[in-house]
Amino acid sequence: MRIEQSMIAVVNIGVGNLTSVMLAFNRACPEVDVRIASERKTLRDASRVVFPGQGSMRDCIERLNSLDMVDELRRCLVTKPFLGICLGKQILFDYSEEGGSQGLGFFPGKVKRFKEKNAVKIPHMGWNTVRIKRNHPVFRGILKSKGEKPYFYFVHSFFSKPDDNRLVLGKTMHGEVFTSVISRENIFATQFHPEKSSENGIMLLKNFAGWNP
Repeated sequence: MRIEQSMIAVVNIGVGNLTSVMLAFNRACPEVDVRIASERKTLRDASRVVFPGQGSMRDCIERLNSLDMVDELRRCLVTKPFLGICLGKQILFDYSEEGGSQGLGFFPGKVKRFKEKNAVKIPHMGWNTVRIKRNHPVFRGILKSKGEKPYFYFVHSFFSKPDDNRLVLGKTMHGEVFTSVISRENIFATQFHPEKSSENGIMLLKNFAGWNP
């Protein structure tokens, strides 16, 4: 996959490890200009947008509003390749059970907490597999054989539950089956952290940098 000269904006909402995301992109595609976006102009100038994050959706929305970035972010969601990571995936939906917070409402659905069950640890933390439902350019080179379930690194207590099953690209089991990857048109979002997922994560970030939906 050919990577064109471009600028990737990594949204800064004040939570999550931006340094890890920046370092992972620098390793995956050192030729690409990757910048932290704390203002609308950086999002506007970017050719691609990455929304990482950990923490509460309520705090995230408040931060975006305080930076006056919500409208620009919505424009990016319909005009540019977009990668959502963890909270950056959850915020795309209507509502979260965590604090009863509203999301961006870009996709219909809710963010739910894992059920308390025997032997199910919350948060879900560590390596787990993803069952990929269909081919996608961002997974190119990660699947070595048909039916393989690649490993990625997770850290979360909540997960998104889309109303539209056509959004679902990947699923994972942790006490219950949940949607771990969604995709539609220019949007690709994961519950796992590519920047913490070793070679599979690096390949995914490289693929995203060269993805032209």
